[in-house]
Amino acid sequence: MQRFDYVALDAAGRKQSGNVSAHSLQEANASVAGRGMTVLALHAAPAVGMALQSGPRSDGAQAAPAQQSGADWAFWRSRKVSAQEVLLALQELSTLLSAGISLADGVYEIAIGRAGGPLGEHLQQIYGRLRAGRGFAAALEEVAQQAEWPLPQYALQLLRAGEETGKLAQSLASCCEQMAADAQFRRETRNALTYPMVLVGSGILASLVVFVFVVPKFASFLSHPKADIPAFSRWVLQMGLWLVQNKLLAFGVSAGATVAVAWAFGQKAFRQSLWEFGAQMPFVGRWIGQIELGRWAGMLSVLLHNRVPLLDALRHSANSLTTQARRARANAVWRDVQGGQPLALAAKAHGLVDAVGLNLIRVGEQSGKLAHTMGSLGEMLRGQARQTMQQFLVLLEPVTILLVSVFLGGIMISVMMAITSLTNVI
Repeated sequence: MQRFDYVALDAAGRKQSGNVSAHSLQEANASVAGRGMTVLALHAAPAVGMALQSGPRSDGAQAAPAQQSGADWAFWRSRKVSAQEVLLALQELSTLLSAGISLADGVYEIAIGRAGGPLGEHLQQIYGRLRAGRGFAAALEEVAQQAEWPLPQYALQLLRAGEETGKLAQSLASCCEQMAADAQFRRETRNALTYPMVLVGSGILASLVVFVFVVPKFASFLSHPKADIPAFSRWVLQMGLWLVQNKLLAFGVSAGATVAVAWAFGQKAFRQSLWEFGAQMPFVGRWIGQIELGRWAGMLSVLLHNRVPLLDALRHSANSLTTQARRARANAVWRDVQGGQPLALAAKAHGLVDAVGLNLIRVGEQSGKLAHTMGSLGEMLRGQARQTMQQFLVLLEPVTILLVSVFLGGIMISVMMAITSLTNVI
């Protein structure tokens, strides 16, 4: 048996609150209704010490924040929510909605399971906004911005479209599928980059060992009056001597640069600027374009499958693009289609997709199966993006080995050249 808190109206229209024990939410609802009351709110009561901030109490008032003690709880409340945690929560909510649970009840139940952690507190805030009459997409966006959730923009666009069409459960499921695919792509990329990064780190460490412990032993050559040391060898020896004499300064500069880079990558504006810059580069730009347009086509397909009107689907899909140039093109296509122009002609006029994409769009419009052809286009573009990344990673490994070898070999050659320059002295 589980305890459920309720708020209801009695036969006289007075608001009553209390709790009832039942095996399920449906049984609790029937029990309260059997007392001649109209149920206004009914929720599973949280366990002791796990009360939610926005959950109803037995007296109808809002519950006070749960008190936790200890440094460990403070740490967990202060840490940020990871992308994996957000995805798992949305997947759980999608399952609850598909099972017939209401949106507010679903958010409430998930918040109970994560009470005491940062994600639970954020879900409490979303639940409170839902109870106040806010839409789910709007409530999620507000909390995600405040809490700095790693939530992609296309997820909010899908949820808005789902609310507008009354198909939130389907849109949420599609959103989770896309987020899971993105997470899998990021994991594969990180795994593939691990070995090159290990090579780079090993090369840097080996270079420091040579500079600090090997090169300074030959620094006395610099002061030898008869030594004809080449300029490159002289520069390497001077660099090693400087590092030995200024260890603290070199360490401070390296640590400061590392912290600065980590801080910059933690800023959304910097990442967006870097993404925009990469979109203009020859090789990286093609890869970014494949990712962006694959997401645009896939989102348009999902919306059309859910019976969203074409103009609304184009508007939401355009907002899912992150680069300004492509978003401007997608918005221009949306305006042309709004003016009565076919989608294929509008996309061709603004150069949104290539010839293969135009053919798929044209066939989809003529056959009435635009949702299907856009889905095929999205899969094709995502496949091309994976192939482009794999080609890059295949080239990255030997290039990394070559650069590290050249760098270390150059140091050792410079030392040998300095040694051989003393042959005329001997």
